[in-house]
Amino acid sequence: MSAEPKPDLDMLRREMWRCQKQARAEVRTYNRGSWIRFALMFIPVPLIVVTFRLYLEAWHYYILGGAFIFFAGLLYALDDRAATRREASLKAAREARAAYQNARSAAQR
Repeated sequence: MSAEPKPDLDMLRREMWRCQKQARAEVRTYNRGSWIRFALMFIPVPLIVVTFRLYLEAWHYYILGGAFIFFAGLLYALDDRAATRREASLKAAREARAAYQNARSAAQR
């Protein structure tokens, strides 16, 4: 006979649902933030260039190009951090689901 304790299925199920709820919230937050970051990347600097192109000197384009590259890098770094948080949350949800399914299949035997 095995003296191995049975896993608490209710606790594992609650943990699985909590992790999945948190993962859904992280995905929604990431998707919402992606559109904001996308708009911040492609609207301000090009809008200034198109709007004021008749009044800009040559050196203004260098400054605006540098600003565009700087903001693109900054927003890329912010997006990378948000994507890392989202992936960690999704991984935790997958692991919690696998643990629950393994415990449930072990309890059915």
